[in-house]
Amino acid sequence: MSDMEEFAQSSGDDGIVVFTLGSLVEKIPTEISTRIASALAQLPQKVLWRYAGEKPETLGENTRVYKWIPQNDLLGHPKTRAFITHGGTNGIYEAIYHGVPMVGMPLFGDQPDNMVHIKTRGAAVIIESIKNMQPQDLVDALNTVINDPSYKENAMRLSRIHHDRPVKPLEESVFWIEFVMRHKGAKHLRVEAHNLSWYQYHCLDVFAFLISVLTLVLYVFFKVCKALITRCCFRAKAKSKRE
Repeated sequence: MSDMEEFAQSSGDDGIVVFTLGSLVEKIPTEISTRIASALAQLPQKVLWRYAGEKPETLGENTRVYKWIPQNDLLGHPKTRAFITHGGTNGIYEAIYHGVPMVGMPLFGDQPDNMVHIKTRGAAVIIESIKNMQPQDLVDALNTVINDPSYKENAMRLSRIHHDRPVKPLEESVFWIEFVMRHKGAKHLRVEAHNLSWYQYHCLDVFAFLISVLTLVLYVFFKVCKALITRCCFRAKAKSKRE
């Protein structure tokens, strides 16, 4: 941590860029990491990059690679200018909380949709395809969100909305913990499902009852139909004999 803080403080007025593609993506193809490192080397900002793969040959002196970074702490650092993210929900909320504009590199799942929401609110630029991305694409995206004041302003607007609530989360958590303690476990808040047996919880007794009723109805219907058909056939035979 002290090493990261010293590195961040050495960035001067240019500040730092935080870069991570999430905990599920520790390594990327060498070709892609080389292009990314080449782009980052062109920035005046210092870059803290969470990456567990082999260090690219194009890695610049302004970029340091770490197997782990304290993401939330770094996003809250006063020298942070931009956040390069894959668009995971947790990272987006942390960036919004601290008012940091983003450059999105969505990979899969809900990430593209998440980044589109932030882009439409003017707080992010999206790189559509990390596979086809060229170094200049990343440089242009970062320069846009860092040098165009509208991105920072929009990120801070989202942050103010996020913070605008009647009670702070910490205070609310403390209240409910003390509430449970005051009321001896607050059993009145306990979900009644905990008092049900497993077959009741999964409504197996209800299903068994409904199936039994349905079976009985079908059985009666079958018997009635059979009786009516037998009666009709008997009458038809009796009529043919009389004729």
